[in-house]
Order: sequence, then C-alpha cells, then structure tokens
Amino acid sequence: MSSSGKRKDEEVRASDNDDESETHAPPKKVAKPADEIEDIFICNLDKNRRVFVRNCNGRIWIAIRQFFVKDGITLPCNKSISLSLEQWNDLRDHEEDIDKALSDLSEV
Repeated sequence: MSSSGKRKDEEVRASDNDDESETHAPPKKVAKPADEIEDIFICNLDKNRRVFVRNCNGRIWIAIRQFFVKDGITLPCNKSISLSLEQWNDLRDHEEDIDKALSDLSEV
C-alpha cells in the first residue's frame, strides 16, 4: 500500500477516471422552446415590476418579475418570484392576516 492507504491499482484506476472527465465536456443547458412557455400579462405593480400568469410545461405559476431598461430595451432581471397555485392559494387564504399586520404596523 502507498502512504495514502490506497493500493496501486486503485490509484491507476482513479487517475484513468480523471483523464476521462477531462475529455468529456459537461452537457450544455438547452433553452426551452418558446411554445412550451405561455405568459399572460396581468398588471404593472410599479415602473419596473409586472405580474404574469405563466403556463410552463403544463404547470401554472403566478410570477412577479422585475425589469430594467438597457439601451432603450426593457429586459427581465434575475429578481423575480414565482408562486405555484398551491402557494398562491395559501397566500390568498392569509389575506386578512396580512391586512391586519399591515394596519398594526402602520399605527406604530
């Protein structure tokens, strides 16, 4: 055994695997075709935030997206949140609690 506790043939196999990983590139990410994603614009929350209902591969999401303007073109930011229908319904179920908390905080 070598000083690292491995047998020599294990060291050779480990180095062979290292060589293989260097020759194979990781798989590239493929963007989803536009026909698999459908956005329905709902409203503007402010100048840079918009609400959409999105159908992505048969799953429905409520998306709040942030946008920015670059060279006169409006582009989406990485800042966004998407809620599943279950999450959206949970949020709606707590509407009264949220309103009460908002009024309690505004009184302070």
